Amino acid sequence: MLTAAEGLGVWLQLSEQVIVQVILVMIVFMSVNLGISIGLLLLYMLSVRRAERAREASAAGTGLNEALESLRSEVAGIKEAVSKVSLEPVLERLTSVESRITALESRTALLERRLARPAEMPAVQRPLARKPPEAAVPSIAKLSEISLVFPDVKYAGIITSQGYVVESYGVCSEEPAKLLEIARMYGTSSASIMRGRSRIEIFYLGDVKDLSNYGILEFTDGAEISEEVVDAAKKAINKYFMSTIVSK
Repeated sequence: MLTAAEGLGVWLQLSEQVIVQVILVMIVFMSVNLGISIGLLLLYMLSVRRAERAREASAAGTGLNEALESLRSEVAGIKEAVSKVSLEPVLERLTSVESRITALESRTALLERRLARPAEMPAVQRPLARKPPEAAVPSIAKLSEISLVFPDVKYAGIITSQGYVVESYGVCSEEPAKLLEIARMYGTSSASIMRGRSRIEIFYLGDVKDLSNYGILEFTDGAEISEEVVDAAKKAINKYFMSTIVSK
């Protein structure tokens, strides 16, 4: 009986140890399961969060693309509207306004000057100055008489366009035909040449029998001779040419 009791005690001790070990194993197993469950839960929550962020990012990207597309459409519309606007009427209007401002400034300045002037006495009407009667053109019976009217004349001649001397007085410092070529070279019907102190005048007289005729005058002191004397001598030669040579 004592042996049976001892055996029962040993069995009880062994059972307790086994129970404790089983309990420990169960606790460890439950802990492991709990840890795995918690890990899986965390992984699930993380996956859900990432999926939500991905959806939000996708939605935000779609909204941004839509906003950019709308902005592009508005910019295109503005460009089209600006291209249709013509600035020419505006510029013309501005030019007109500037012209009016300039005219107004000029009138204002003129008015200021008038106001700044002292009162003027009424203008006294003066008799118009009469031009002195032109001196009569002297008449000569022959070309040599030119020196009697104009002592400064050294040479006087009438020459055709072909270089033929019709009539002359005195000695010219240049060959008359060469002087005529000078006038032709410059393409003019009259020319004035200075040779030292002498002054030579070449001028057109008129046509006789389809030939043009020119007058040549040389003055001894060309620097001192007045234009009035030169002009009067030319008129005297012209009058002689028309009354004597043309009438022949």
